[in-house]
Amino acid sequence: MQLFEQALAVLQSGVMILDADYRVHFINQWLNKAFDDSEDLQGELLFAVYPELEGRRIHQAVEQALKTGLPSLLSPGLNRSPLPLYHGQGDRRERFAQSIRVQPMQSEGKRFCVIEVQDVSSMVRREALLNKQAEKLNQMALTDELTGIANRRHFNMMLEKELRRAELQGTALSLVFFDIDFFKQYNDHLGHQAGDKCLMAVADYLKNQLESYGYQVARYGGEEFCIILPGQDLEVAQHLAERCRKEIEALQLKHPSSNVAPVVTASFGVAAKSDKQSETQTGLILRADNALYRAKLAGRNQVVVAERQDQN
Repeated sequence: MQLFEQALAVLQSGVMILDADYRVHFINQWLNKAFDDSEDLQGELLFAVYPELEGRRIHQAVEQALKTGLPSLLSPGLNRSPLPLYHGQGDRRERFAQSIRVQPMQSEGKRFCVIEVQDVSSMVRREALLNKQAEKLNQMALTDELTGIANRRHFNMMLEKELRRAELQGTALSLVFFDIDFFKQYNDHLGHQAGDKCLMAVADYLKNQLESYGYQVARYGGEEFCIILPGQDLEVAQHLAERCRKEIEALQLKHPSSNVAPVVTASFGVAAKSDKQSETQTGLILRADNALYRAKLAGRNQVVVAERQDQN
């Protein structure tokens, strides 16, 4: 028995045995020090020394073990630090994350409760770091590397979500597609580095002007961008597209090889799902893209609106 107690004393985890009165019959050195190495809890009433634990999850688990004989597991996910256990000394003492198992036990006809404590701080920190890295990777997978706005994959996810919401709530939804005019010629004349700067300038404008209104912007591919307008009808989308067209032109990005203007311009196609009609994701994209195609055929640097759905 003495050897067993010596083994428990050197463990880097905690073991404590309580009787039916919550009196500490045994506590190993590691756990006693984690509570408060200046006070020996051996023989003390645990919840009298730490009255703040009464009614808490650890108190309930101990009661359950002593009265009904059922074990409990307190995981750090739901109960990060059930006991006041600390690392360090003085001002550097820090409460650590714990995994606690509470087990019923009988000896000589009396009920006891065994509390096993594991310090899982490093595991919790590692899990938090992994979650943060996973979130960062996921965000990177959904973000256009050049412009920093949503990419095509993210756009598809957002549009599907907004279409579902619009169907459930019976609300409108609009979609705007636009291309920078004669962008190939822009790259050929000024170089791809200048082309990248042009795309970034347009994306920055979109992000700064539109996202605060709850509109979702994305780079669909190449020089093509799109804007999702939840809850907005065709007239609002047309007005916004016209405003964007004017303000992109007002950026005054020189475009020496454009056949439309001496500065960068854009062509827009607008389509909408009404609050009364159903719409598929593919159908809405095709109608907006077709309207954009007609804007290009008509001479570029203009907004073309797709026919209303109920007229098709």
